Amino acid sequence: MKRPLYYLLCAIACTSMVSSTMPMAAIAEAIQPQATAEQQAQADATNSDTGKAEDGTNANAAADTVEDGTATSTGTSDVNTESDDGTTAATTTSAPSLHAQTNPTPEAISAASQTGYAHSATATQNGVTFTVSWNDASAGTATTFHVNQTNGSSQAKARMDVPTYWDGGSQESVCDPSRPAWASYHSLGTTGQDFTFDFTASGTYRIYFYFMDNDRNDPQNDKGIYYMRTTAEVTVNDAARPSVTQIVNNAVDLCRQETDGSEYDMALWLHDWTLDQLEYDHNLNWCSAESGLTRHQGTCESYQRIYSKLLDAAGIANGRITGNGHTWNAVKIDGKWCQMDLTWDDTSNNWYGDLDQRHLYFGLTDDLMAIAHSDHAANYQKDNYAYRSTDLSNNYFVRNGKADEWAEKYADRIQQHLDAKEESFSIDADNQSFPPSISGIQNGTVAYAMNQREWKVQGAKAELTAASNVSKESNSKWSARYDLAAKYRIATLEKVIDDGSYRLAAALDARMAVSASASGCSLSSGAGALSLERDGATG
Repeated sequence: MKRPLYYLLCAIACTSMVSSTMPMAAIAEAIQPQATAEQQAQADATNSDTGKAEDGTNANAAADTVEDGTATSTGTSDVNTESDDGTTAATTTSAPSLHAQTNPTPEAISAASQTGYAHSATATQNGVTFTVSWNDASAGTATTFHVNQTNGSSQAKARMDVPTYWDGGSQESVCDPSRPAWASYHSLGTTGQDFTFDFTASGTYRIYFYFMDNDRNDPQNDKGIYYMRTTAEVTVNDAARPSVTQIVNNAVDLCRQETDGSEYDMALWLHDWTLDQLEYDHNLNWCSAESGLTRHQGTCESYQRIYSKLLDAAGIANGRITGNGHTWNAVKIDGKWCQMDLTWDDTSNNWYGDLDQRHLYFGLTDDLMAIAHSDHAANYQKDNYAYRSTDLSNNYFVRNGKADEWAEKYADRIQQHLDAKEESFSIDADNQSFPPSISGIQNGTVAYAMNQREWKVQGAKAELTAASNVSKESNSKWSARYDLAAKYRIATLEKVIDDGSYRLAAALDARMAVSASASGCSLSSGAGALSLERDGATG
C-alpha cells in the first residue's frame, strides 16, 4: 500500500481534544486518556512514508466499566440469521474489497419518528425517558439505531459511543474511542435522530448511547441531566459474517498446510497473510482485529492484534510492545525473542535497490527496532523487560541469505585491511544515500552476517567484529559505515621427525609453545613441551 506524505498531518490531527460539550462523567468513562505520540519524522521526502504515524491512544478500552446508578436500561438482543424479509442470509456473500472506505463515524440523520422496531433499550432520569430502537440487518447492510426522548426539553441531545466486540475471546473496541467523532452530540429535536453502524462479524456488539439535556435556556424547567446512558446489544450469528476467531482459525489451518510447521515458517506466513488482509487507515479510526479482518482497514492496533491472535492460535509465544505512540509484536521463535512491526512492513514501495521493504521489520533485535521507534530504547533497557531481543538468527534477511549476499560485496575490501594486519579500520557502506532509518536497520543485519563469516590471513583465522555506524548530521546529511576490529593468530607449524621406531612431533602455536608426550607421558618446561611417541608401544 502507499504511504503518502500526509502521515504526519494525520497524526497531528488525532491529538484534537474531545468536544467540550461532553459531560465530565461521560468523558471519564467513555474516552480513554490519549498519550503523546512522538512521530517518526523522516530525513527527506523520499523517506516520508517508511513508517506509519499512530495516534497513541489506548484502543483496548472496554466501554462497559461504569454503570450510572440513576439510569435504568432494558434491551433485547437477537440472533441475526435472517434478512429483513425473513429469508436466510446467503452464505456466499463475498468479502468486501480491501479498498472499501467504510465510514465508522456514527452519522446522525434527521428522520421522522419510526415505530415497529424489533428491539429497544431505555433509560429514565428526572422524569425523562431516553430510548434507542433498532432492527436487525443482513450482511452488507448497516443497522439503523433510532434515538428519541420523552418529557425532555428542546435542548436534549444524544451521541453514539464506539461499539465493542466480543466473540468468546477478549473484548475490543472496534474503533478508536479517543477520536473526536465519537464524542459529538446531536440534537434530538422533536423527531429524534438516527445513527447507523455496519456489523461485519458474528459475535456480540455492545453500544452505549449517551443522553444530555442541559436545558440552560429554560431555568423554570431545568431537568439537570448531564449524563444518562442506555445500552444496545446486537448479537450476530451469520455464516456470511464469520467471527474473528473463525477467520483466525481458518488462516492458521491454511498456514499449517502451506508451511513446514516450523515456528519461523509459520510466523513468516502469518506475517505476510496479515499484510494481505488490510490496508492502513489514514483516518486513524479503525483499531481492532474485527475491523482489520472484516472491514480490511486498521491502524497499528489492528495489525498488532491480528498477528497476536494468529500467533496464539498457532501456539507461538508473543507479546505486545509500545513506543512513540505505536504498537508492534514481540515473537519468540525457537526459544529466541525477536521484534516484528507489521504496520511498517505493510508497503508496496521498492525504493532501496534489492532491499525488500515488506520484510524490513521482520525479526529485528531491540536495538535495531529502536532505530525506527526511539522510545523503545528506554523499554528494553529496563530490568523487568520481558521480550529482550539480542539475536538476529531469525531475521528475514539472515534466514533467506540476503544479508550474507550483501556482506559478500564487502569481502574484498575487508580482506585488504586484514592482509595489512590492521587491528581496527572502517569502510563506507554502499547505501550512503538511504535515510538512516533504513540504512541503520539494513546495515545492522549486514554486520551480523560479516561476523558469521570465516576470515583468514595467511592461512590463519582472524577474529573479526563488525558494527554498523550510521550517523545523522542533519535532515539532509548523514553517513553510513562499518567499524571493524580484528584479532590475528599465527598459523600453527607442525614438524614431524621420523626416527625408526620413534616419532617426534613438535608443534609451534601463536605463543611459540612446544608440547610433547611419550607413550602416554607428557613432559613440559617453561617454553613448552615435547611429544614423543613410540610406534606400537604402550609404555
